[in-house]
Amino acid sequence: MTPIQNMRGVGPALARHLRAHGVATVEELAAIDDGDLCRIPGIGERRAAVLKRVALMEEETVAEPGPDANSADDEKTKSSSVQAADQDRSPSASELEMKARLAEAEAARLAAEIKAAKAEAKAAKAKRKAAVLAEEFAEARIKAKQKAKKVKAKAKKAIEKEKAKAKAILDAKAAEKKKKRK
Repeated sequence: MTPIQNMRGVGPALARHLRAHGVATVEELAAIDDGDLCRIPGIGERRAAVLKRVALMEEETVAEPGPDANSADDEKTKSSSVQAADQDRSPSASELEMKARLAEAEAARLAAEIKAAKAEAKAAKAKRKAAVLAEEFAEARIKAKQKAKKVKAKAKKAIEKEKAKAKAILDAKAAEKKKKRK
């Protein structure tokens, strides 16, 4: 049994997450149904399909156990043509290398998709934050205008009051001069 963290494209965090949901080996991952794999939080349909495909490839590349000691006599009795047929059925090194490269490419693609999704989420968050800041700025501008209007109105009233006082003083002086002339 191959531990899940030894599978290509599965890092320590994903391995912990899968183990927490009962998938501890590559063989268990290969045997699990796609629907059940999709139900694990954080694993969507695409990721489940990629993980399943890589697990199946990993499972195929796992070496079969060697012959038992009792079967050594049986092996001597096999004909050379049967042995040659057995060798033809095993995958060649180039096929294994190709499968490994394919698994690496698939894991890299998956990592790129995850990175792109994170970037999109970050951009969306920044956009929301910018909208909130723009709204707050607009509200602050409205409040500043209202406050300026109030201050201006208060200043006008104070000026009018001072003008009225000045006029009253001037009128009083003018009235005194008229009285003195008469």
